Amino acid sequence: MIAVIKPIAYENASPEARAEYERQYRINGTVTNAKKTLLHHLPSYHAYEEWHRLREALLQFISHRAFIVFCYAISLEGDSLLNSTYFRKSLTDRGENPDELLLDDEELALEQYGRYLASKPNAVPNALFSHLGQYYTPEQIVALTAFGGQMIAKNVFNSALRIELDEYLLHFTT
Repeated sequence: MIAVIKPIAYENASPEARAEYERQYRINGTVTNAKKTLLHHLPSYHAYEEWHRLREALLQFISHRAFIVFCYAISLEGDSLLNSTYFRKSLTDRGENPDELLLDDEELALEQYGRYLASKPNAVPNALFSHLGQYYTPEQIVALTAFGGQMIAKNVFNSALRIELDEYLLHFTT
């Protein structure tokens, strides 16, 4: 897969984009191809960076594993090679086989909800909302849905622009 837009090169970036590039490198030790592509347009980059704030909000009421399961389901259903590979790696790093996940009831509800959000958001069954309601308040379901929308947006961005997999993900493709 060849990227539609080449990731920005640090030396060609604006001073503001360089500052964000450096910040990403300080925080993560790397700057992903997706972030390098978003750095072509700082307002877009900042909009997508909100994903991290929403993630932190979700991690206040769901486990890290449940978070990964939710994101993985959205990314698989949305046919996002980059993001599904990223979350596949996350599961593998936890010592799990992504192809044989054993989900508890809460994780199963999140997995199903993620798949519906990515493929049929107008058809989420009321029974699934009731199932989610066993674990989450209305405010938390709103947070899950908002985050799911952000995850879908990331999937669309990465897939439409054919963002290339970062080298560290190549081993985790299916």
